[in-house]
Parts: sequence; structure tokens; C-alpha cells
Amino acid sequence: MATVNIDKKITAWKLSVKLNASPTFKDNHAIKRPQDLVCHIHQVKVKGESWTILIGLLNNRPYEMFGGLSKFVEIPKKCKLGTLTKNGKVDGVSTYNLTIGEGDDKMAIKDIVNVFDNPNYGSFTRMISLSLRHGTPVQYVVEQLQKDKYSDITSFSKVMARVLKEYIQDGLVAAAGTSCPNCKVENTLVYQEGCLTCRDCGYSKCG
Repeated sequence: MATVNIDKKITAWKLSVKLNASPTFKDNHAIKRPQDLVCHIHQVKVKGESWTILIGLLNNRPYEMFGGLSKFVEIPKKCKLGTLTKNGKVDGVSTYNLTIGEGDDKMAIKDIVNVFDNPNYGSFTRMISLSLRHGTPVQYVVEQLQKDKYSDITSFSKVMARVLKEYIQDGLVAAAGTSCPNCKVENTLVYQEGCLTCRDCGYSKCG
């Protein structure tokens, strides 16, 4: 009888440990990048400033991002697509060339990150690219960018969030635990055409 009681206590203890164990992270490794990636070219304005954002696509989803002020790179407005080519490393950092146009209009812009001439933006897009290629859902990246209200690169955060919102599929749910600002109910916000919409009260915000 004593042995049975001990066995029950051990079983109960193991169950308690299992229930109270901290959740573990699963490593998610990025898909290897091909040398060339098709990219979308976005030219947008925020607070009177013109910005150019490049979104490299792999399997039709955002894989990497580059960008900065449009005044540093001359890309015709009609160019909506390009090719980003990985071109070796300089001082341990990968460089990328952008090719746009066709035929006689074809042109290449070498080392596109340095062309934008802002190390802060380069570091920012590198971290966003890291998140994207390791599988972070686009809507979560956008939500974090929209929280960046006080940094010295707030405008760039808004630009990146505005562009990435175009890649959020309708019906995707906002991060778990997010409450509707209007009715205060949790987990009711979904994306519709890039805007957060509450399924309960109909509240909508495009950010």
C-alpha cells in the first residue's frame, strides 16, 4: 500500500512539473536565399518625405527588405518590379545589386544598401529581413513597427509598416491578447485590406 501511495505522489509531481514547465522555443532556420530574387519596388510618401522600399520575394512572400530616402536612388515611377542579386561580402556584410528595366532601359544599381546612405536604416531593414526570412508572420512585424513612436527613425518605421501591410492576407488575426481599442474585447481584431477590424463591434483602424 505504501508503495502505491509513493507511486501516486511521484506521478502527481511529474504532472505538476510538466504543467508548470516554461514553454520552449523552436529554432526556425531560414530558407537559403537564391542568388537572385524578384522584388517589388514601392515608392511612398510619409510626412512630405519620399521613400523607396524594396521587398525581395521568395515563394511569393516577403523575404527581405531594403530602403531609404528616394533622393539617393533614381528609380522611374513606372518601375514596379526589379531583381535583387546577392553580390558577395564587403567587410563581412553581404552586398546586393538592384536591376531594373528591360532592353535598352535596363540598368543596375550596385550595393543598394550603401546607395541609400543611412547606416541606421540599413541596420533596421537588416533586422526586419532577419525576422521575415526566419518565418515571423508579416502582421506581427507590422504591429511592432507601429509601436515605434518615439525613436529618431519613426518616419521610416511608418514607411516600412505601410509597405508591409500590403502583404498581410485578409482574415489574419492580430497578435494573441490584443484588445480592441473600442470595445476592449481581446482576440477580436483581424486584418482586412491592411486595416485592423474588430469582429465584435466593427471598429477599424488602418494605422
